[in-house]
Formats: sequence, structure tokens, C-alpha cells
Amino acid sequence: MNRSLFWISLALLLLCAPARADEPAPPCPLGGEYEFASEMSDEFNGDALDLDKWWDFNPAWRGRKPALFSRENVKVSDGALQLTASLMKPEEVDVEMKARGYDKFWKAIVKSRQKMAYGYYEARCKSMKACVCNAFWLYDPFSDRPDIKYVEGEFSEEIDILEYCGKPHAESQNRVYWATIHRYATPYLESIVNKKKFKTPNYSFKTKMDFDFWADYHTFALAWTPDALRWYVDGKEVFARENDFFHRPLHIMLDCEIMDDWFGEPDPEDLPATFSIDYVRVWKLKNAPEPEPLPPAPKKN
Repeated sequence: MNRSLFWISLALLLLCAPARADEPAPPCPLGGEYEFASEMSDEFNGDALDLDKWWDFNPAWRGRKPALFSRENVKVSDGALQLTASLMKPEEVDVEMKARGYDKFWKAIVKSRQKMAYGYYEARCKSMKACVCNAFWLYDPFSDRPDIKYVEGEFSEEIDILEYCGKPHAESQNRVYWATIHRYATPYLESIVNKKKFKTPNYSFKTKMDFDFWADYHTFALAWTPDALRWYVDGKEVFARENDFFHRPLHIMLDCEIMDDWFGEPDPEDLPATFSIDYVRVWKLKNAPEPEPLPPAPKKN
């Protein structure tokens, strides 16, 4: 190999190499009140999902009908997490799936293994160009407590940092960004037993953006403090509300969902399509009070 070719090859290798673990943590866009939480963050620079940080499925939820979450539709490639929605092939639909109504589409979800409360949560992402809801959200304080989640007497919180559809059927939903909070009375079973919702003031916000969600990457973020919830798009605050009930650690979620009762079903010719997430970065709020503890487990007889 001649000397010029050697140096060109070396430069290309350095440019394509993943970030080193000892590189400085990225600074929080909101400043020094926050410190980087590497255990909740991911640059997705490898060739596989980090299963020490994420589940490539949701242990508590198969998805809404008529679609199922599939681990095969979760990939990491080209420096991004790739969540794909696709059509089911006839030979993939068995009698059980058909009887239960999960018989049209595959979709994808990831869930952080750890939970966190107060902090700044940011994702840089690009939607798929299909009538599929793409989302970045926080939820499930009782993931490891079925004695609370599936009985009466408590509430399960959810904070939707981003929901959008890259190609909705209705023009009124095109380029519309949603930020929403939910508080469901237990028992809570995702998309099945969650109809008893605690009514909260100022619970949802939507606005029409001046860009197509599928055309390029944009950043979407939430600042979660003991006093307030604030949403950001590309560094600009777009919505804020008092933090009235959100004081327990939650999991990070990223998914693509078929929302039949909201956006409708995607056109088959638009699938497969992929929701791409360049990174998830999280910073803890320094000097924050301890989050609200969960009730103690019931004593066994």
C-alpha cells in the first residue's frame, strides 16, 4: 500500500469509528443544573441494540390490534435505532393471531430497563413516511409491581414527549406534533384495561410544524422537574404545564404504532417504513428531591 492510500484509509477509519467510552459527556442544552445519565442514554452507534439498557419488546404489552410488536423489526444500523412497521405475510398469521385480531401488521418498540424521574430527556429522530404513529415517551412506574398495577387503588402515569404521524390520511393531522400526559386508574393493562382516566388540566398540546417529520432529523425533548413539565422541539420550548402528579420514576419508550382509532391504518404500499432515532440523551436534575416511593409490597401470609 502506498503512503497516500494508507493515510486516506486511516482517516476514513477514524471518521467511521464509534465514539469512545471515555469521551466527554455531551453538555445538557439547559445548562449546569443537569448531569449526564449514561445509563439512560444511547448513541446507537453499534450494530446491535444494547440489551443491557433496552428491551427490544415490551414485557407487559403486545400492542394494539391489528398489529403486534416484533423483535425482528427492531434494528440498530447506520448510527441509528431503526423501528420498522411492516405487513404480515399470510403464512405468518396463525390461527391464534387471527382469532385475537393481531393479524395485519408488525410494528416495533423498545423499553429502557431502568427508570428515572426528574431530568432532561432528548431524542433526535426522523419519522417514517407512512400512516403510523411514531412516539418517544415515558411510562410504567409499576413495571415490576403487579401487586399495584393490576389491582385497584393507584394511578399509572405516562408522559408523551413526542407523537407524530409522517403520512396521515387527514390533512388536518399532517405535520402535527403532539405532547400529552396521562394518568390512568389501576388496574392498568395497556390498551385493554385503561379506560378509567384521571382528568388532569392542560393535559395535551398540539401544533402544526413547518417541516415534514419524515424529511430530516429533529430533536424533541422534555424537562421534567418537581414543579413543571416543559416540552422542546429543536431547542425551542413549545409547551409547559405544572407538574401536579408526575413524581415517580418512569421507563423510556420508543415505538411505532398502528393507531386505527386515531390516524387509521397505513396504506400497504407505504410499508415497510422505518422510524429512525439517531440518539437518546438523558441528563439527571442535580439536587432534585428523591422521587416519590412506591407503596410497600403487601406482606405474605
